[in-house]
Amino acid sequence: MNRLADMIARRQIDVEELAGAGELISRAELVVKGVEACKKTLLFPFGVTEIQCYYYTNGEYEAWGICSREGMFSCYCNWGGNHLIGSCNLNDFTSVFLSFENEEFKHDLKQFLEEQIQKAGEA
Repeated sequence: MNRLADMIARRQIDVEELAGAGELISRAELVVKGVEACKKTLLFPFGVTEIQCYYYTNGEYEAWGICSREGMFSCYCNWGGNHLIGSCNLNDFTSVFLSFENEEFKHDLKQFLEEQIQKAGEA
């Protein structure tokens, strides 16, 4: 039996609560697929310690992301002055999952992960 089933059996989580967690389950699926995709798409040439791995603009809003060789994804935007909006460790599924709680970061994180999934599918 998997851990989630164990938690239900020990009454640590209700079935009704789990049934209402569709958004969290969708987020978990995106995180797992996205992190696995990053393992295929984020390749570092010899001697390079970080790469620019994300860019998004809608004409007014601009965001960009950098990934370190250690797996830290850091995202910046131009609204309110160029500043860091969030970061997470792509080697840690929980870190990525919990980063969606950051309202300023979650849109770009989702966009980044979806782009990596698409790129991995093309590779």
